[in-house]
Amino acid sequence: MKPGRRARPRESAEAALAKEGLSKSARGASLSTVYNWVRKGRLLAWKGPDQGLRIPAGQILGPRKVVPALAEIVDIIGDAELAWDFLTEEWPLADDAAYPLEKLKSGQVEEVLDTAPAFGMTFT
Repeated sequence: MKPGRRARPRESAEAALAKEGLSKSARGASLSTVYNWVRKGRLLAWKGPDQGLRIPAGQILGPRKVVPALAEIVDIIGDAELAWDFLTEEWPLADDAAYPLEKLKSGQVEEVLDTAPAFGMTFT
């Protein structure tokens, strides 16, 4: 990492929830609850290189709570893994650079939804 640069909150493959370690990392949510949230689109999930399901723990806030607006972010960006990339990269939001995931956790949903369409755009 470059000096003076903050570490991104992106989860490594080991930190991402996988079937084997899901119940230990799900912040109090049961395995069946987490998979139900995935089916309903409340959590981001995608197939990993080992064909296991990747469900980043950072989107689970507690036994009955997940980060808001994840389904809307996927609708805008079009892919769960790319949506996670957007959420875990610093973006110019409001007055400063911030991680969209942290903004969602603090309830600043509209600001993140307004920024999401710019993800992946090339400016020349």
